[in-house]
Amino acid sequence: MRKNWWKYLAVLLLLYVLAGGLFTPLKTGIGGTDRLKITSMDSQQVQIGIYNPGADFRVENVLISNGNLNFTSLNNHWDGKGMLKATFAPRLGKTGDGGGLFSLYVKANGYWMAYPAAFSIERNPADTVSSNALRPEQSNLSAGVPDAFRAFPNRQVLYESIRNLLFHVPMWFTMICLLLLSAWHATRYLMKQHIDADLRSESLARVAVLTGFLGCVTGSVWARVTWGLWWPSDPKLNGVAVGMLMYLAYLLLRSSLNDPYQRARVSAVYNVFVFPVFIALIVIMPKLSDASVHPGSGGTVGFNKYDLDNTLRMYFYPAVAGWILLFLWMSSLLYRFKKIQWQSETP
Repeated sequence: MRKNWWKYLAVLLLLYVLAGGLFTPLKTGIGGTDRLKITSMDSQQVQIGIYNPGADFRVENVLISNGNLNFTSLNNHWDGKGMLKATFAPRLGKTGDGGGLFSLYVKANGYWMAYPAAFSIERNPADTVSSNALRPEQSNLSAGVPDAFRAFPNRQVLYESIRNLLFHVPMWFTMICLLLLSAWHATRYLMKQHIDADLRSESLARVAVLTGFLGCVTGSVWARVTWGLWWPSDPKLNGVAVGMLMYLAYLLLRSSLNDPYQRARVSAVYNVFVFPVFIALIVIMPKLSDASVHPGSGGTVGFNKYDLDNTLRMYFYPAVAGWILLFLWMSSLLYRFKKIQWQSETP
């Protein structure tokens, strides 16, 4: 019982993550609008979709802003089911402050919701007088429900798929952890020539390839939902693909060598050298590229910058720990099988 405490911990953590990740609701947010462009001076109605509003949802104010100009809606109509209609009649005037992309803000139940870069305002040639009126609440604009509300953040483009953060990202943490341990045991073999170290290294590497495959599958599904492609051309994704092929080559190399000690020595050298190359491909190279759209790569920000709020942290860190412990358990079972196999084949 005492030796297996970490196995029970892994099960408990993952049950907690699965329950919270699947059943915690998303915060109320702006789901989108029916317009990409409006024209100044004209009175235009914009239909705004509200996601997960709740029965007590109450609209207090709607405005659009580009940081310099604010325009409050002339009237609002909430249908109580998820559709908000707001009428705008912006006037940009002669100044150069107008035009460009405007963000949409909806104030409901005492808090602001934001929809960045909702649409552009095209300046009417007859528009000569600006109706800009800076409102006092401009400085208080903030996106989302307060942290005290137990719900996941409602992010544009991600929406419900943000739950995949608890599955996709921990797979890569787990894979890197297992590959690091595999390289460490490979180094131990080169130093002490103990076949036990080689068996542990191989077992960890095999399970790490499995976690990498699961990371690719969950990432591909996420990319399809958010970017519209199963596998977009991205430095991070391409680096992962090359790295996974290098470790598949490691497994093929082991299977091609019959002598167990030669296999252990050659694969240990390969393992020690391929690990830093793999880290460079999936961590360093994407950060140096400006073309990557993957969070945390190139010019993009990671989830810890704006998406990982207090509610997500309650499940994300246990998810990382739980998945690592689970796959370490799997690698220990594989190691025991390999050891029994070795003992049965060795005279």
